[in-house]
Amino acid sequence: MALADMSPGIVRFYFDSKDAMLLASLAHLAAEFEEREMVPVAQLRDTPVAALERLVDLYLDPDIASPRKVSVWYSFWGEASSRQEYYDICGRKDEDFAALVRDLVGRVVAMTGNAHLDIDGIALGLIGALEVLWQGIAFQSEADIDRRAARQQSMGFLRSVFPKEFGVGGLREGGAVGSGASGGGAGGSNASVRGNAAVGSRGASVSDLPRHLPRWAYSDGVLLTAERERLFRPAWQVIGHEAEVSKAGDFLTGDLAGERALVVRDEKGMLRAFRNACRRRPHALVTARTGRFSGVIPCVPHGLSYGFDGKLLHDGADGDLTPLEIKLKSGLILVRAAGAQREGGPALTGWEGFAELVPLSVQEVEVAADWKLLVEQWLEGAPSERGRFLAPNQLVEVWRGGAAVLRVLPTVAGRSRLQRLEYGARRRGSKPRQKLDTWIAQQIELAESTQTGLAAAGDDLTENGPVSAALAEFRGSIAVLLPHLGAGAGST
Repeated sequence: MALADMSPGIVRFYFDSKDAMLLASLAHLAAEFEEREMVPVAQLRDTPVAALERLVDLYLDPDIASPRKVSVWYSFWGEASSRQEYYDICGRKDEDFAALVRDLVGRVVAMTGNAHLDIDGIALGLIGALEVLWQGIAFQSEADIDRRAARQQSMGFLRSVFPKEFGVGGLREGGAVGSGASGGGAGGSNASVRGNAAVGSRGASVSDLPRHLPRWAYSDGVLLTAERERLFRPAWQVIGHEAEVSKAGDFLTGDLAGERALVVRDEKGMLRAFRNACRRRPHALVTARTGRFSGVIPCVPHGLSYGFDGKLLHDGADGDLTPLEIKLKSGLILVRAAGAQREGGPALTGWEGFAELVPLSVQEVEVAADWKLLVEQWLEGAPSERGRFLAPNQLVEVWRGGAAVLRVLPTVAGRSRLQRLEYGARRRGSKPRQKLDTWIAQQIELAESTQTGLAAAGDDLTENGPVSAALAEFRGSIAVLLPHLGAGAGST
């Protein structure tokens, strides 16, 4: 009943038999697979390498391939030989998926000029690998499933056939990095992007890195999808301070640019982080930035309740809240998606003063410019020598008696939102730093003016001024995500 998103009362009212209810459940699963796997991948057909990577990621996603759902799929398949209506739904789902995989493989073959390759054989091999991994999921608990290893195995198959397109390293046409994700690190004001996102530029000299990106890269929706998945998803994001969630039931929400986070302090004083989304429908459980729950985490529209440990508090197939990774650094709360394909965390050396500060304010402003433009400006010169860049999108400014975390978050292609988390000394009368107000206003004005100039330009623009190593490496981390490299992307 839960798989079909129906209450027991609705089942009794609308269905004459258990068979009718089961058929509705199967139809619901098929529609979900179509919406959450087939449609997003099909939208990337013109960039088949990126599309195949997205296909693998989604096929192994816990919301699509949970042990319960996979087991249900196989249960229906087991009955399909004697139930034509089951066979029709399951068969159509498999046929559509196979056709999509074959189409994408064919596009990669055509793109690479490897006409000797057997398209049907490659497609069948990938489908077979994914099917075997699904069979393993069906017989394991979620805690025992190594989804990262499953993805690596699937991508390893593709890499064995298309080593250049799905290999690690080098700028290439057609999609994202085959087995890596983005990295983040922190250092001085000119800190460079670290980790797998910069795999295309690791070990290269500054002259080997792109001086600029094609202008369309600042307003392209497909590229933004790749940035969310490869840059933001694995990155630790500062969303607040532990002083904001000091008591049991206190919560804090944050935007991770592609993931909504909910942090709550449980009855034992532990901070826990979850995806801020109902398991029945992906709406936000809570929209306020801070507040306090009274005993449970409620989903009012569906009448669901979750404990502060994320466990569903009644029987049903809805499932528990999806956990996120969380850590504290000098009082700061950092969160990222669970299972991110990058080890380690941000190096907050030199920022220990945050533990002596308290939250003062949170300000947000919409910016009519792509998030990358603001980051590029930061890497050209931070507001002071104490500035720290935390890849891919955060800047920390520390001064005597205060600090601020600036986070630029993409909203849509070519638009972003700048969030400013301000902290001050515990003594009364601490105020935000006024010089930072002026600098931020100047940065926004410059980014918006540049965005307008890029949109108006007939051809890709070149930059005549010097490009710092940090800026070149950041652009290199974007360049490896480009579905099609612009003519001037690698020019020097």
